[in-house]
Amino acid sequence: MLRMLRTAAATAVVVVVVGSAVAQPPAAPDLFPTKAGAKWTYKINEQDVTVTVSGPEKLGDKDCFKFTTAVSGAEKMTELYYVTADGVYRAKVGDKKVEPAVRVLALPAKKDAVWEVDSKVGTEGLKGKFKITDEKAKIKVGGADVEAVLVEAVDFEVVQTKLAIRQWFVPGKGVVKVEYTFDKNTATTMELKEYTETPKK
Repeated sequence: MLRMLRTAAATAVVVVVVGSAVAQPPAAPDLFPTKAGAKWTYKINEQDVTVTVSGPEKLGDKDCFKFTTAVSGAEKMTELYYVTADGVYRAKVGDKKVEPAVRVLALPAKKDAVWEVDSKVGTEGLKGKFKITDEKAKIKVGGADVEAVLVEAVDFEVVQTKLAIRQWFVPGKGVVKVEYTFDKNTATTMELKEYTETPKK
């Protein structure tokens, strides 16, 4: 889902994350909705970008979820994600496998969790480190104050280009905001305008 940011910023990056008495970190379905028909509408560079869960799709032995990204109504990209006990993984972008799959969110989502990335999308390299810097970051969504899991990557390398990323995941809505900066230039921001789910029939 988040690779659409790199799509907008650089074509070199493939045209572009409760317990009972004791509170537990949000589970993957809360922080990363995968329900078929779920739809996010974001604003980025004065354009509307939509991301929709098209449905389940098999990739090898993995049960994945297909996400489709459209810019101003035109489909630009598809991605496959899967969820395991230790995280949410991006497994495919368009027709290119991500090898090994990139973990975009560690689970359970706990502050100071750190994980390495060293993968390829086709022939394009992705390398760096992600860290959950806050599991209760304050952020506004639709005018309301909510708490989010903040995942950051500093000096992440994409096709030999330095990239800094900050991603906010909110329970029940998934990714609500992303900031990214190429080579320490001015940050570009993507923010959620609306999240909807297709009603059950």
